[in-house]
Amino acid sequence: MFDLAQPNDEPGQCVKCRGTGRYEWGASVNGKMTHGGKCYSCRGTGKQDRRQISRNHAYNRHKIASLT
Repeated sequence: MFDLAQPNDEPGQCVKCRGTGRYEWGASVNGKMTHGGKCYSCRGTGKQDRRQISRNHAYNRHKIASLT
């Protein structure tokens, strides 16, 4: 499985990490997710600007092309 970047529609709070700067996934155990790490969609800042949105679109196009 590949985790594609999740670009925002407009600059602002990162939709992937909800502004925390950390992307977490997996089962919730005692209110905490079992896996997590720095959000690469916003580079850990919690916000995406136009440059990061453009970078995420380019990354997704490259990743999808490499899978086919």
